[in-house]
Amino acid sequence: MQIRRMNRLIREKSPYLLQHAYNPVDWYPWGAEAFFRARSEDKPVFLSIGYSSCHWCHVMERESFENEQIAAILNEHFVPVKVDREERPDVDEIYVSAVQLVTGSAGWPLSVFLTPDGEPFYGGTYFPPAVFADLLRQVAYLWRTQRPQVLQTAKELSNDLRALLSLRARKMRGEREPTIFRTFLAQCMAGYDPQHGGFGDAPKFPPNTVLPVLLWMAEAWGSEEAGIMALHTLNKMADGGIHDHIGGGFHRYSTDERWLVPHFEKMLFDNAQLAWAYTRAYTLTGDPEYADVAHDTLQWMIREMRTDEGAFASALDADSPDGEGVFYTWTQNELYEVLDAETASLVCAIYNVQPEGNYREEATGRQTGRNILHRHVSRDELAQMLGIEEVLHIEALPEDVRYQTVYLELRERLQDAHARLREVRARRPAPARDDKVLTDWNGLAISVLAHAADALEHAAYLEVAEEAAEFIWQRLRDPQGNLLHRYRDGEAAIPAYLSDYALYGLGLVSLFEATGDSHWLERAIQLADQMIEKFHDAELGGFFETADEHTLLIVRHKSVQDRQLPSGNGAAAQLLANLSQLLIGDDPLRSERYAALAGETINAFWQLLQQVPSATSSLLYAYLMLEGETMPKPDLKVDTHAPVQEGPVQVQVIPQPDGLMVLFHIEEGWHIQAAQPTRADLTPTRVEVQTDLPIEFGEPIWLPPTPYQVGEERLMVYREQAVVIVPIAGFREGEPTEGYVRVRVVYQPCTDTECALPVERQFLLPVRLGE
Repeated sequence: MQIRRMNRLIREKSPYLLQHAYNPVDWYPWGAEAFFRARSEDKPVFLSIGYSSCHWCHVMERESFENEQIAAILNEHFVPVKVDREERPDVDEIYVSAVQLVTGSAGWPLSVFLTPDGEPFYGGTYFPPAVFADLLRQVAYLWRTQRPQVLQTAKELSNDLRALLSLRARKMRGEREPTIFRTFLAQCMAGYDPQHGGFGDAPKFPPNTVLPVLLWMAEAWGSEEAGIMALHTLNKMADGGIHDHIGGGFHRYSTDERWLVPHFEKMLFDNAQLAWAYTRAYTLTGDPEYADVAHDTLQWMIREMRTDEGAFASALDADSPDGEGVFYTWTQNELYEVLDAETASLVCAIYNVQPEGNYREEATGRQTGRNILHRHVSRDELAQMLGIEEVLHIEALPEDVRYQTVYLELRERLQDAHARLREVRARRPAPARDDKVLTDWNGLAISVLAHAADALEHAAYLEVAEEAAEFIWQRLRDPQGNLLHRYRDGEAAIPAYLSDYALYGLGLVSLFEATGDSHWLERAIQLADQMIEKFHDAELGGFFETADEHTLLIVRHKSVQDRQLPSGNGAAAQLLANLSQLLIGDDPLRSERYAALAGETINAFWQLLQQVPSATSSLLYAYLMLEGETMPKPDLKVDTHAPVQEGPVQVQVIPQPDGLMVLFHIEEGWHIQAAQPTRADLTPTRVEVQTDLPIEFGEPIWLPPTPYQVGEERLMVYREQAVVIVPIAGFREGEPTEGYVRVRVVYQPCTDTECALPVERQFLLPVRLGE
């Protein structure tokens, strides 16, 4: 019998740390013991941060941390420390920021090299095994031979980290200006994908914290731009492979811009926030599809994420025993084996199922033979597939009612098929569940369940929310009444963070609003007062993410920019703003105090809010909660036709009756390249158009470039001005009839002696067909 060697992680509760308990690496958990050993043996620390459902964390474990040779290098030259980012978000935030400063990006697994004092000097993410082994040897060599330079790098990087994360309040000049919402809208429009929804390119994440602000602006202020971006994004995610059409809920993110191929982990925090957004979209539009997506997501949370004790587990793994995604995907033959031929044919047509599979493996690019179910057809095409296209021509029915009728028919036809496929899928080897209970994530779940119980008229959700809230209150507080962050296997531990107090507090407020039971409000007030005492920065404003109980940190940081969850300061300001409104009549002094603190927190980071409101949208939402009802409607008009200046080139996009005109105004002494430059190393000037509207654009038509002599070389360039026409080639039948056209422009400004870096600019033009 083979006896597996264990390391110190076997004593931990984290499922992620326990996954590494049998590695040959001599892992330490984060704590004083590891850093004491590093100092006493004069070794650097190798810090590895990940989480249990992370696909690439598993890959690096298999390739490197289970490799005896690599483990020997780590054990000889480093003190290896393993951290679960979900248990220790404070540690994660610091060292993610460090790697971003070093490399410009970060992700998980996170790999960071530290001095024995915890100061980082180099880092990255996933490393292939050969590269990782070489890197370990190089770092060990530098630690031995170039110690002063390494320590200087660590000192400089740590100082930069402190400046970045210890955000200081700046005294505001004047009043808060609602015009910040126009800036927010403009930033969202600049990154918006009008074809596929969402923001930015691949990989594409659900915009969890942006959606509430957009939906609020659409409902309260009638912002068409906000409504189109929010609802189109929700539509495309619901259609995509990121959405589990059979079991409900959403995967973590899409590896492509189309929401087709996800990384298959499922997180509680994503699904709670998305269920809230779909519920809100339903109350805004009355579209039953939004209600169904919300219901299916909440039912998945209750069915697969609820623990025996009534709280919610954290995540489902990306990988299952048969491989990543195999649990969720299907071959065409499997569908025909499970369903009758007519139903299988309909399912294959609607979800784009192909005999050879409909996606390629991300890492290798090979065809998998399996299919990710995703709805790739419009409702016009659905009506034709279902044989009810005449519904779309009943002029007595409003357009939205016609399309909702098509959806309801689709739901009726697929209901039994979905149930049968879910039953068959449940017999497959399933992804592992990370069953730790986190206070902040449960707060999000409690909030949406309480909200949905009323909005979706499903009272059972309220009982589930109350049971989870009671569990947290009874089992995740210490004897002194302080919140704790994590519960697993009968043990509650880790002092709670700002986000725990704020998000759980918001969940309790939602329960009070749904039930009227005062004990939920009283508990929320108690948490808010504890939050202020533990985390508020009375000197400089705002809230720290950590309290005095959180030790061994090189900086006490303030969470302001949203990541996958609302920032700590955004959530804290929301809790205070919400409580201030509820207490106006019964406790005016406390109400005034909470309102003042919420306003002070918003003011403390106002400069950052003005610069990147789309990245601090949870704070922006707190501003709406505090003053939105009384705030005069701001001017939200974004001038999408205004010229954009970038260095020596000004670009303007002008709609024409038969297409688009793109104008380049080029300063004297500069030029830009032709669409087909004379040298391969020069960046061609490009104009690309994308839209989800039923418009076909033709190829761009360029006015001819002019010959230009630079030294002995004759180039074809544009000087002073370039004009490009993008014609409309035709129109297709179908919806949508309003949306956006995105114009992407790329160019490289040059003088006679040098070229600047290529520039990319995007323009978003609102379009309503028929006008």
